[in-house]
Amino acid sequence: MENHPDYYAIENPFGLETESEFHKARMHSTISSLKEHIKDAEENSILDVGCGKGKITMALRKNFSNLKIDALDISSIAIDFALKSIQGVNFFVADATKYAPKGTFYNAIVLNNIYEHVENPILLLNNLKNLLKQNGVFIISTPNRFHIKNIMRVILGFSIKVPKYHVTEYSISQLYDHHAYTGLEIVRLITPKFKYEKFKLINFLLFRITQPALDLYLKLRKSRNRLGALLFIISRLRND
Repeated sequence: MENHPDYYAIENPFGLETESEFHKARMHSTISSLKEHIKDAEENSILDVGCGKGKITMALRKNFSNLKIDALDISSIAIDFALKSIQGVNFFVADATKYAPKGTFYNAIVLNNIYEHVENPILLLNNLKNLLKQNGVFIISTPNRFHIKNIMRVILGFSIKVPKYHVTEYSISQLYDHHAYTGLEIVRLITPKFKYEKFKLINFLLFRITQPALDLYLKLRKSRNRLGALLFIISRLRND
């Protein structure tokens, strides 16, 4: 971990201290996906990977009062803050590509907008899959590289912008490949909708007309890709 700068030495480094619609969508989709796939029972457990200061973790604690919840982040500053702010959660400073508590397994492992920050996501999945219970699930959210605005940028001759703190961003097709390579399978894909997509003429044309038409085309072509800006993936160990 010594090679990783502690980004939380900078105030609000990833723009997470916000109540924006994007972050509300992350929160809602994470909680609803978990409620669909696991029960709030004492024998069940969740691992929140890359928890930061615990914004998502706090919501997990409120919505799943009976579950054991572990949370980790590579930032000691973020974990110190979370420890002081949230009760009833086991927090760890750890590198998720190496985190391997002996005899510990989870019903769900949450990677909420972490995937795009990791230098080696294959290594990450290969390590964390060993912590899943047999019927456990990954719930992974990440930006979609080929969302409609990026496609329009390419058509107009501009390059795709990748935010400062992202290593890169992935298409859903790449994520399918990552999962297949690591012995996992994607069982559901969700592309949350945003209210701002309804307003302003350009957003209406892009998100309410162009994107649905292109998504329909992709489905007819049996493509795995989708055009939503944010991807939520539910995956599990593959049964070969």
